[in-house]
Amino acid sequence: MEQPQSLFDTPAESLDSFIAHELLPTKECKEEIHDAFQMIQKFLRGSCFKDEEARVLKVLKAGSVMNGTMLKYEREVHVVVFLSCYNYSTEASYHHDMLMLMKERLHHSWKNLAYISEICVDLEVPGSLFFTIQSEVTSEPIDVVILTAYDALGSSHPTCPPSPETYVDLIGANGLPGQFSPSFIKLRKHFIKSLPTKLKNLLRLVKHWYLQHLKFSCPKALLPPVYALELLTVYAWEMGTSEAENFNMASGFVSVMELLQDHKDIRIYWTKYYSLQDQVIRNSVKQQLKRKRPVILDPVDPTHNVGEGNRWDLVAQRAAQCLKKICCFDKYDCPIPAWNVKRVRSIQVTVKRQKGKNLTIWVDPFEPIQKMKNQPKLASLFYHQHYVFCQEPGSRQDILRCHRTLADYGIFSDVSIRLVERVDSKIQLCVKRKSRSRIPEWYSMGSNDLIGKLMCMIEDREGLAPGQYILMFQGQHLHMELPLGYYDIQEGDVFVLSERESYSFFPRKEFGKHVGFFF
Repeated sequence: MEQPQSLFDTPAESLDSFIAHELLPTKECKEEIHDAFQMIQKFLRGSCFKDEEARVLKVLKAGSVMNGTMLKYEREVHVVVFLSCYNYSTEASYHHDMLMLMKERLHHSWKNLAYISEICVDLEVPGSLFFTIQSEVTSEPIDVVILTAYDALGSSHPTCPPSPETYVDLIGANGLPGQFSPSFIKLRKHFIKSLPTKLKNLLRLVKHWYLQHLKFSCPKALLPPVYALELLTVYAWEMGTSEAENFNMASGFVSVMELLQDHKDIRIYWTKYYSLQDQVIRNSVKQQLKRKRPVILDPVDPTHNVGEGNRWDLVAQRAAQCLKKICCFDKYDCPIPAWNVKRVRSIQVTVKRQKGKNLTIWVDPFEPIQKMKNQPKLASLFYHQHYVFCQEPGSRQDILRCHRTLADYGIFSDVSIRLVERVDSKIQLCVKRKSRSRIPEWYSMGSNDLIGKLMCMIEDREGLAPGQYILMFQGQHLHMELPLGYYDIQEGDVFVLSERESYSFFPRKEFGKHVGFFF
């Protein structure tokens, strides 16, 4: 029998062929998985429960066999059974009792119909049963995972987002992260299954790497779920190709490996099924996004950060090793270029002006607002001393300061801001000398005065030579030709006066009655 080809021995230009020959499941394998599901479904709908115990509302396939990303060597099926006796407030002990009842009746009903292994609670999938079956219709053993769930979506169609109340109730239940994710399995199926065929093949390739080159070599490590890597793959494709149906497989794979290396920078979410227009949902998502990275919010469950905890350091190490293999190099031995994928999803900022048309820009919510101000569309506006106020629905009107980020103000989704002319007023500013324990000096300035004017006042009072020192604010080097308003300087702000490492005298320039310099 021909030995299976290894991913790490496959040239980058042959990855599509590798997937076709080594990873795509056969028709016979898929049919056997389907037959096993039918056996389980018949049992669950038939002899598993008595009427007074529970009523089975529906039974759905889950996992890779459901969403079309099954691997050739995978022989498993996940089954979600929705019970009438469940809701968000059902006690955990009751869930356990129902699982034990299913376990007892499974063993009793199937002992003569098929080989069935010991039935146990699956530690990797909380609130589920795990066992292996083999019958006359299956050539090889098939692993089965059964989960019980509350039918939160009812008869709603997966192409239509659930009502906001569905997610408000979910958030109000205060369950453990991911506790109720099986209730939304219909949406998860739609999210993955609706993706282009080639992207599903990239998902297969990433999953194969996870199983054979990560999990296999770290069998006892508490690794992130493969679902987290699948979501990262979808995100990389969305950002890197603008959702193109055809793309370079090697570039996609390299892009995912680089994302895994940079896991400490990742903070992503989707709004396909839940909207941030609802305040309860928006506040919940904000709290999730403030958590330690990586943050990868489940597209169907805003309470579940699938990237939380676990050994991401091991994932990053293995990804770095993978990037050195020939599957990540072209035929000229050059590294395959990755897609341009930001580690944080950009948000749309609409800038509303008092005069003129509104402007629209895209901003990384974790970059300083100063960088947003420096965009070509906005730079000239901020030079003329405009304040920026937040106009997020239901929020207070905050001045957005340039040394902070939109994330500091809890802004993670599309937002409108407005520009308002700054009224010139007197403000008191504090100046400290770096590495000297002398009393700070206070200066009275106009809020629209130039930085250069303040520097001249400092030089005159301190007896300093022009160009010997620079002014810093919040770690930022201030430019003499810009006004205080450009940096959103406010009453009581503290500046640091730092000595240049090397300096020379500069020609002075008049600032009203004061003399200063530019640099």
